[in-house]
Amino acid sequence: MRVSTVVRAAFVAVTATTAAASGADIVSALDNVDSATQKLQNIVNGWSGGLLGSLPILPQSARVLSAINDGTDTANDSDPLTQDEALGIATAVTTLSTTVNSTMTALINRHDDFEHLLLAPVVLIDLKLQKKASDDMSAAIIAKVPAALQGIASNLAAPIGASFDQAIEAFSLSNGI
Repeated sequence: MRVSTVVRAAFVAVTATTAAASGADIVSALDNVDSATQKLQNIVNGWSGGLLGSLPILPQSARVLSAINDGTDTANDSDPLTQDEALGIATAVTTLSTTVNSTMTALINRHDDFEHLLLAPVVLIDLKLQKKASDDMSAAIIAKVPAALQGIASNLAAPIGASFDQAIEAFSLSNGI
């Protein structure tokens, strides 16, 4: 009798924590990516160009990647979105797109500093990892959007990929790499 009570309680505890994510959860995940990306941009913009000043950049870049991966998990765990939820996500994607663009521009503007410190290849690797993760997150979100809105969702996410592509191209030219 006690064993069945424990098993039942464990089952209830496990199933209670596996509720599907919602549109609000995806917006929150996008906001987390945006916040981490803004912090990265602020660090890059405030960097003096010296080696010691570069130390906070890579950990913050890793936080961006982690936030993107968490967002992908949230989107994958989500039920299909309603039209209203999809429209709410559109605003968060547009905001994130602007932040990503300005962050990639900040990185490109500091390319020579990264190259001087021989950090450009490391930045390139980070950018490629973030681009792949971002593509995965976009695909996971778009898959949850109603079919009639998936084309629009794809178009809203496209500038994020384009911004990454520009930065990857800039850092791919470092020292003939």
